[in-house]
Amino acid sequence: MSDIQAIVLDLDGTLLGSDKFISPRNYEAVKRCYDSGIHIIVATARPPRAANQFVKNFPFVDYLVYYNGAQTICKSKQTQRHISIPMEISHQINNFIELHAPQSIINYEVYDSCYTCTPVPDSQLTHFGIRSNDPKPLVVDKNFIRSLSPTKILVHGYSTWMDVIEQFGNHVNVIATDGGVLIQIMQKSASKEEAVRWVLDEIGVKPENAMVFGDDYNDLGLFQLCGFPIAMGNAIIELKNCAAHVTDSNDNDGVAITLERLVGVNS
Repeated sequence: MSDIQAIVLDLDGTLLGSDKFISPRNYEAVKRCYDSGIHIIVATARPPRAANQFVKNFPFVDYLVYYNGAQTICKSKQTQRHISIPMEISHQINNFIELHAPQSIINYEVYDSCYTCTPVPDSQLTHFGIRSNDPKPLVVDKNFIRSLSPTKILVHGYSTWMDVIEQFGNHVNVIATDGGVLIQIMQKSASKEEAVRWVLDEIGVKPENAMVFGDDYNDLGLFQLCGFPIAMGNAIIELKNCAAHVTDSNDNDGVAITLERLVGVNS
């Protein structure tokens, strides 16, 4: 498929296996695509500190989209695009969730730092994408939280998250991931698809010439944007229904299998 000029890769559930490693086969397939002249873009919900540990062996990735599009970095130009939630809206969301779901754990991501008013129990760390050896969110008081204009708000333990959309949908994007247990809140104009659209414009590639791999709800917009949407075998049914192709699961090298077959990067 010689018309593919860029490949957009999600991390969790896509490029990463359940063990949170990039398999040698996936690595080789992606590297061969880059060597053939195809741009490689990473687009993840993770913050830089968490995503970079996975892509550190991909020095050829120049553009990285973090926080579902709220922060985008170009390494070669040393520039970034950052979209935060206004302080007042963040304060209102915090009050709303504390009122309706006081048992919830709320984390506030600001650039590449994470804050919380409630310590995250070790048993809940994985829900926030925090591994046992990763730094835990810094516990601060509510006055400090009120002063923040967060890049992203993460909420665990709020089952009626649709209420947040009804109340604040004009100001923020609200996405439920990880089986609906993690609520991710970003500024209204922040999304993976808008960040990738900006990157593609920067590198001079039309969206119809971009292939994207994904598995969860935060990839739906990318599937509508890019010309070659590929759903993982473990993806939600909504992605599979709008995919051009469904590959194998993230634990069975689904990314590599498609790149080898469709892009022609067999070793």
